[in-house]
Amino acid sequence: MKKILFFFCLAFTFTNSDVMGQLVQPDSTFTYINGEGTFIKLGKGEGTVINLLSALQSGVQYSRLDSLSKKTNNSKMSLNLARIYLTATNARYGVSAGMVTDFTGTSPILEGWIAYDFNKRVKLVLGQKQTHTNNRLAMGDERYAQTMGQTIAGKSNDGIAYGGLMQNFVGATREGGLFVETNFSINEMRIYPSFSITTGEGQNFFTSQGNMGFKYGGRLDIMPLGDFTKNNAYIAHDIYREAKPKLAIGIAASYNQKASNPIGSETGLITGIYDKAGVAKFADYRKLVADFAFKTSGFALIGEYVVSTVTGKDLFTNVAATNQLTAEVASSYYNIGQAFNIQSSYVFKSGWAVDGRYAIVKPEFNIAGSKITDQKWASFGINKFIKNNALRIGINTNYIENSSPTFSSKKWINNLAVQIVL
Repeated sequence: MKKILFFFCLAFTFTNSDVMGQLVQPDSTFTYINGEGTFIKLGKGEGTVINLLSALQSGVQYSRLDSLSKKTNNSKMSLNLARIYLTATNARYGVSAGMVTDFTGTSPILEGWIAYDFNKRVKLVLGQKQTHTNNRLAMGDERYAQTMGQTIAGKSNDGIAYGGLMQNFVGATREGGLFVETNFSINEMRIYPSFSITTGEGQNFFTSQGNMGFKYGGRLDIMPLGDFTKNNAYIAHDIYREAKPKLAIGIAASYNQKASNPIGSETGLITGIYDKAGVAKFADYRKLVADFAFKTSGFALIGEYVVSTVTGKDLFTNVAATNQLTAEVASSYYNIGQAFNIQSSYVFKSGWAVDGRYAIVKPEFNIAGSKITDQKWASFGINKFIKNNALRIGINTNYIENSSPTFSSKKWINNLAVQIVL
């Protein structure tokens, strides 16, 4: 955490070193925008902009689990989101920095990064931030999730906020490392390639565990009808009501060397894998993502596909190196399989929104002990957006059907939540 704070303070010093005196100048401005926070612009010539935003979401949840011929009811009140966002950019020097605090998780710092713009087309980012190798909707902040529900430290605690893809193949949406973001145009078409080298351990940027490799990833987004409004290509609803039809098509891939977590988002959760010498080792975790988003006049249609596999030479499940770690056996150590997600929504001019979602999750091997099981997810929700996205009230109902060779269950989860963004 100290290193993340150091990176942020260093970058903030660059953005602020020459312009503190501008605070008293008449061309500096202080502006609040509903749903986007407060913007402080320091001097016209300097191009320094500071954005401060906070988000608070609380909710009530009622759930029922049907399993083993028993019905279990549960209800709870929770603080779903409690965050402060701070970003600072300086167009003159091409530097920026960001930090996101999280008061609902185990770590107070959810994001901490610094960035340098080589030019308008290439940006280099160092630190912990939202990764680009997950499905499209995991690239947006949780306050834009179609279904409001509890999240802990940037993770979908019960799978509801993002659905089956998040619960089974993503976990934490932030990663620490080095990111390169580029963009260019071909006529009206906009193209966004990006690349990254991260720790492969989710939000554990400065882990002390050894015997691990890096995660290499990349993503390509193509927008044949031009750019979306703001970040609208990576959120669920069409809250900006695109004036013209917009389409985004994306593909992403990642290769996580020596992953010690079933989905590569933490460390030290896998044991019992060895090399020929009987030394503890891990397999490599691979993930491929394809998705699209179409939006126009309040209507949104989003589809996502994820497939995960593992690979590794001469790996065994015993110290004597006699039991080979096959792909089938590896399914009891890693989350391998595939998932489809399709969802749609419509935001009326009045701010009311209706939405629905359906997802299917399939294991690579449907065997006892597999980390992934056959699942079906369905949800329906109604939201009310007030003052842009400054105030949001939502209710949703979610159905999860889970089956494996050894058990089956059905679960209903219902949420009522209120979100305030200032």
